[in-house]
Amino acid sequence: MSLLLSVLHKLWLLLVFAPLLLLWTLLALVAAFLLRVLLGERRAGAWVAPVWTRVLTTMLPLRVRIRGREHIDRDRAYVVVCNHESQLDILALYGRLGLDLRWIVKQEIRSMPLIGWGCRLVGHVFVDRQDRDAAIASINQAVLRLEPGEGMLFFPEGTRSKSGELMPFKSGAFRTALMLNMPILPVSIEGAWELMRPGQLLPAYGSVRLQIHPAIETAGLQDSAEQVRELMQLARSRIANGIQQLQRKSLQQRSGLHEN
Repeated sequence: MSLLLSVLHKLWLLLVFAPLLLLWTLLALVAAFLLRVLLGERRAGAWVAPVWTRVLTTMLPLRVRIRGREHIDRDRAYVVVCNHESQLDILALYGRLGLDLRWIVKQEIRSMPLIGWGCRLVGHVFVDRQDRDAAIASINQAVLRLEPGEGMLFFPEGTRSKSGELMPFKSGAFRTALMLNMPILPVSIEGAWELMRPGQLLPAYGSVRLQIHPAIETAGLQDSAEQVRELMQLARSRIANGIQQLQRKSLQQRSGLHEN
């Protein structure tokens, strides 16, 4: 039965979801453009992007389960750091944390049809990785412009995990947070790697789980390399522990289903 469901799911993705994805994305781009013209960039991002991702996850279908929303204060802006498991991460995160998210996008994506257009319309930050100083300046300026209820999303591993294991963190997000006295909001994501591994063109059917952790405060901390390392280690520890807790909970739920 599971093999039959897997085949039917792939047929659904190829024959139904793919055309609907294109159509829905085009409609979302038109809506984002109109909202940007009428109400500004922030409204376009806050209103269109969450609806776009929720419709797509429903159509896949992809279940997203979230814990820890009580750790987010809508009256604050955050530097959000999350582990990066697969291409499904953005769909799971966007519009579900309770924050209007911006994220860092490679400059090469700027001119890409649909994806690049959408990122420009809703105010994501394009950076040239070949020009480190300019990239840092662009990111810092974008973080400074964040308003309450917004967050800048970083994947501090720097790329998607090929093995599903948490990789070492890079320091950029933590330097920015410390320099600008921004709270750091760690988020663990689990399950996305199993559903769409590196090189896999079509996602499997299943669930992605998110754990939002208490914010790490940076106000009053000394801006130093040692402090950056401490913040990085603390955030990575919370994210790693969150992944383990989500994995245990998932195994317990599966065991309960098998027993029944």
